[in-house]
Amino acid sequence: MISIYIFNSIAFTLGSWTIGLILNNAIKNMAFYSKLSHFNFIKNEATYHTIGMTAFKWALKNSFFKYFNQKIKFETRPSSTELQAIRNEMTHSEIGHLIAFLFIFIIVIIKLVNGALMYAAMLFICNIVFNLYPSLLQQQNKKRIDRILKQ
Repeated sequence: MISIYIFNSIAFTLGSWTIGLILNNAIKNMAFYSKLSHFNFIKNEATYHTIGMTAFKWALKNSFFKYFNQKIKFETRPSSTELQAIRNEMTHSEIGHLIAFLFIFIIVIIKLVNGALMYAAMLFICNIVFNLYPSLLQQQNKKRIDRILKQ
């Protein structure tokens, strides 16, 4: 039974990316979107290490996920214009993951209310791994790009 919960949670969370993408595209031209571009959950760089972002980044680079968003990859030393374009792409990806995270989080709450504790727990864990952590990684990378652009 637990393996079904795990499989369903992974599939449902990965499917939430589509919802994040659709809603993100719907709101990207709205005025508040640029404010989201500079929003950061984590201010301290050491916190990223504490929550395991280094291990997550390594896992991402060494799995099939590295092939997903090729627009945020450097082939050569980028110009400041290219860095800004990549930062914009990271923002788009980050907000898409946050939308997907919120969508799944609502489903988790519904499952909890309905008494499906184990399924809600599996779904919440998958949501953190497949939506929250990628969003936090984009925020961390955007901070690094911002430091470079300021120089």
